[in-house]
Amino acid sequence: MNRVWLELASLIRGRYLWIIGVTVVALVVLALGIPRLRFKSSQDAIVSSSSQVYQDSLAYQREFGGDPMLVLFEGDVLTLLSPANLGTLQALEGELRARPDVFTVVSPLTVLEGAVVQLPLQQELAAARLAADQEAAANEAREKAVAEGLAPAAQEDAAAAARQQVAGDFAARRQSDALRLGQVGPMTANNPRFAEFVLLEADGSVRPEVQDLVFDRQHSLMVVRLAGNMSIDEQAKAAGEIVDVVRRYRFGGVEALPSGPPVLIKEINDRMRTSMLQMAGIVVGLMVVVLSLLFRVRWRLLSLPIVLVGVVLAFGLMGYLSLPLTMVTISGLPILIGLGVDFAIQFHNRFEEEAHRRESAGAALQESLLGIGPAIVVALLAAAVGFMTLHISRVPMIRDFGSMLTVGTVIVFLAVFFLLNTSLFLRDRRRAVPVGGTAQQFQVERVMATLSRNTVGRVLPIVAVGLFIALIGLLVDSRIPMQSDPERFIPQDSGVLQELYRIRDAAGSSSELTLFVQADDATRPEVLSWMAQFQARMLKEHPELIRVNSLANLLMMGPEGTPLAPDLVARALATSPDDARLSLVSADGGKASIIFSIEDDVSLAERKVLLDQIRSDLGAPEGVTAAPAGLSVIGVAAVDALSQNRNLMVFAAVGAIVVGLFLVYRQPVKAVAPVFPILLALGASSVILYLLGIELNPLTAVSGPLIVAMGTEFTLLLMSRYFEERERGLRPREAMHVASLRIGRAIAASGLTVVAGFGALAFSNFPLLVDFGKVTALDMGLAVLSTLVVLPPLLVWLDEGAGLLPVEKRLRPAE
Repeated sequence: MNRVWLELASLIRGRYLWIIGVTVVALVVLALGIPRLRFKSSQDAIVSSSSQVYQDSLAYQREFGGDPMLVLFEGDVLTLLSPANLGTLQALEGELRARPDVFTVVSPLTVLEGAVVQLPLQQELAAARLAADQEAAANEAREKAVAEGLAPAAQEDAAAAARQQVAGDFAARRQSDALRLGQVGPMTANNPRFAEFVLLEADGSVRPEVQDLVFDRQHSLMVVRLAGNMSIDEQAKAAGEIVDVVRRYRFGGVEALPSGPPVLIKEINDRMRTSMLQMAGIVVGLMVVVLSLLFRVRWRLLSLPIVLVGVVLAFGLMGYLSLPLTMVTISGLPILIGLGVDFAIQFHNRFEEEAHRRESAGAALQESLLGIGPAIVVALLAAAVGFMTLHISRVPMIRDFGSMLTVGTVIVFLAVFFLLNTSLFLRDRRRAVPVGGTAQQFQVERVMATLSRNTVGRVLPIVAVGLFIALIGLLVDSRIPMQSDPERFIPQDSGVLQELYRIRDAAGSSSELTLFVQADDATRPEVLSWMAQFQARMLKEHPELIRVNSLANLLMMGPEGTPLAPDLVARALATSPDDARLSLVSADGGKASIIFSIEDDVSLAERKVLLDQIRSDLGAPEGVTAAPAGLSVIGVAAVDALSQNRNLMVFAAVGAIVVGLFLVYRQPVKAVAPVFPILLALGASSVILYLLGIELNPLTAVSGPLIVAMGTEFTLLLMSRYFEERERGLRPREAMHVASLRIGRAIAASGLTVVAGFGALAFSNFPLLVDFGKVTALDMGLAVLSTLVVLPPLLVWLDEGAGLLPVEKRLRPAE
């Protein structure tokens, strides 16, 4: 191994111009790959394309479209449908329907135009509904009579009376409607009196059958359903253009407010992309502060431009490799900058140390690489192994995050290794550094030395306290709340969010939960009856479901699901408005949609519980399948996968790194010791998060493996330096004191740069990234602290007390 480092040192000394030239060429070539980077925003970035959830959602959206855009009309609905506004509304709907990215458009005008054709048929549907309502009322009355202990004859009398009551109420309404209809005049859409009859009861209240579109006289809704299976980018683009279209139209006495989940997704996408560029600027600024204050060496800021070159090379290569950017992977930019500066500090610090002990820059470079090179390579491999454990996640964008961090870390390391060491060699190759001189000790070094002296020899109390805290962390970890409300992931000052709140206040909901029903014929009587009974039962059992729209509603079937004659169903479908029908049943009649409106404040975790209950309570007839589908279900599946794999990914990262270190060192103790302080740090983090009441979110699920992967570097560097000093003949305690003094400054500076990389995310205006940045920065800080407090006494005890760390024979002459 020493021969490899000697050859690399010789390469840098003799071929530095070639290294610079190759770097410039690589920078030009790979920079051209950056425009090839693509932001992956399709649904298969969230859930695996092979999963049943994805396949169901793909098929559902192919038949029934994607997410809805919502247009809230504030103003009297009769004013909206008045002759003065009717032409404008028709023109708006026509322009929207003509767009290839719009699947259907449904509004109060749809109801009105449908009534022109369907009014006679609706009388027959109402009569069928009467029979169902009578039977339901009779059964309820009979059950009540049985409960009161009445005789069978009395039970039947109660049932008959209930039937008569329902019939009487129906007749009263029919009579009132008949009188009103006789006074309406022409049954046309441009007749205001006809619009009033279709939408409102005699007392001016909104008819129940249209309340999914007309909430009250002053608030009504247009639902513009986008085409299915669009990428998030395509959906965001369509949403923005539809908003512009709606805003071009003016309605007298009515205000149109376009919004909806796709508009919110568009804002999130736009803000996150610009936010990450801001985060890169912030992290560079933080690096300057850390390097200036803690890393007191010559050319202390040299790391930054070199790391930025490495980042360009890394992202350019990712472009050529077609590694996608996602809402998760873009957070890797500040992380890679922090990690790259970390590598640079270690090389720079060791070169400075050797430069004061050697007669030439060439000798200093050689000894620097021999001393620090193996340890950093092992740390690099450990980090890469830890990052690759993210591939066990069931969420594709988390797997992409692992690939991006692995590729990026290797490329940034190579850039730092060659460019930084070449630059340091060129700086000193013609200027003498006094042999035997030493860099001035600053407060950081003194703190490290004091910390080492006060912890070595106290391994039992330190480890005992650490294990106690970690055990408490393990116990309280499951009690740390997981925030899964999508609205809490975005800035609360968002104008789009405020508009959604306005729509929600009027409609009671702006979110959907959809079911995909498949059968040989979804219009069969038994399928329709099951659909009506099932949705009525769900509304009754789950108050978070506000209302429902389905084929059963279109056919005016009651909760009892009394079967309708097939010819009546066929005529009702044939005369229904195209957009209303296509939203609920496929053209071939084999597939149907059940659309529940759900309260917006129901978190994704709560939605998962609800979906599980719905799945277990389907009770579909033979030959009929029904499954939740759509983007809402995909979001639930992604959060569930992240939450379930959180601890698994941590244990996998620890296991993979321990196995890798064992293969390198061939000693179990050397494989486990570097990981032990990091596990204590993660346990302490859980305790702090629990005590402070800090919530986790789906993105923090990946923080554990990242901390294990990156934190192990610090323990490996300190352990490596300790054994280097032992090989020089120092006793264990003295060796640890010297190691802590010489590498402590670099570890402290490196740790803070990595913390700064994560901490920069806390300056984002996205709560999702802010919380991720806070949690990971805390974890990383605890990992550095645990390295400096726990590892020194542990290594000395394992070496001096237990004799479990044999020191190999030194191959280079002692200083």
